[in-house]
Amino acid sequence: MGKRVVVTGSNKGSRTAFAFIKLILSFYGVKPIFVTPKEKIPSRLDALLISGGVDICPDTYGGKESVARCEKERDNLELELMQRAFEVGAPIFGICRGMQLINVFFGGVLHPDIKDLDLNRPHPKSPFPVNDIEIVPKTRLHSIMQTSKIKANALHHQAVKSLGDGLRVNAKDANGLIQGIEYENRFIMGVQWHPEFMPYSLPQRRLFKSFVNEIVI
Repeated sequence: MGKRVVVTGSNKGSRTAFAFIKLILSFYGVKPIFVTPKEKIPSRLDALLISGGVDICPDTYGGKESVARCEKERDNLELELMQRAFEVGAPIFGICRGMQLINVFFGGVLHPDIKDLDLNRPHPKSPFPVNDIEIVPKTRLHSIMQTSKIKANALHHQAVKSLGDGLRVNAKDANGLIQGIEYENRFIMGVQWHPEFMPYSLPQRRLFKSFVNEIVI
C-alpha cells in the first residue's frame, strides 16, 4: 500500500510547483495526489503538503483588507484537509502560501502585503536564492537542515503577523520577517520560501525526506 500524500493547488496554475514537488517526492518513493477545489478529496490521507499560490483571502483570518487576487474555495479546501490531517496525526508541510495557511488554521493573522511594512532593507522577490535566512537553533527545522544560515528564493508578498496557537518561529530573514514555523509536538512545518525550486540543494531536499519519513501507514 503506497503512501497517500495529498498536495493542494489552485484550479488554475500550481502545475509547475507540483511538477517539482512530484519530482522531489519521487526520490523518496512517493507518488503524490494533486488536489484542487474542483476535485474530489481522497478518502484516505496519510500526509498533506500545501503548496504555494494565490493570496489567502483576508476574511479567512478575520482581516478586512483587500488583496488583488485570492481563492476562497482553495482556502476552504485546505482548511478542511488541515483539520482531517491534524485529527489523524498525519504530517503536514506548508510551502509559502501553505505556511501562511498553517498559521491561519491555528488562529494566526497575516500581513496582507509586505510593501505596507516599514522594513530595514528592500524585501527581495526572486525565484533565485537571494534572501538571507537564519534558522533558529534547537528547532525541528534546524535539526533537519543541519545549518544555521541559508539563502533561499523569495516569491511571497504576504507574511505572518501573529503566530497561531502551538506554533513557534524556526526561521527569520534579515528584516525579521518570519520565514518558517513549526508545531511544537509533531511534524507540522511551514517554510516561506519554495524548496521545491531548489532540488539541487541537499538541505532543501532534507525537508521533503523528513516529511516523508514521518508518514505512518
